[in-house]
Amino acid sequence: MDPKVNDKFAKWLNMRYGSIKVYTIVRGKMQRYLGMTLDFLVKGKLKICMDDYVKNMLEDFPIKFNKDSKQEIPAGNNLLEAGKGKLLSAEYRQIFHTTVARGFYVSKRAHLDIHPTISEPT
Repeated sequence: MDPKVNDKFAKWLNMRYGSIKVYTIVRGKMQRYLGMTLDFLVKGKLKICMDDYVKNMLEDFPIKFNKDSKQEIPAGNNLLEAGKGKLLSAEYRQIFHTTVARGFYVSKRAHLDIHPTISEPT
């Protein structure tokens, strides 16, 4: 409510952590932070959007799929069945873990509805 409070806090941050990185105040109704767009345009409401983050996540994924793409599920039919999956190469393992971690981040910040899908073992 009082911008002077933020100014005072920014000074404290710079005194405390300024040797690591200088803190600058950003003011406005739209903010970008850690892959999120924080929208304060409607008084009393906060809208969090991660569309750009998800778009970048999909663009960074090296395998491109189309509507006709099909892939066999490597898991077995039940918990005790071994399944037909093979171990991923080191390169694909890194891609897989990075993509799943990014999906978890989205599922915990803005899209809670995708968490069960992201967290299911494959």
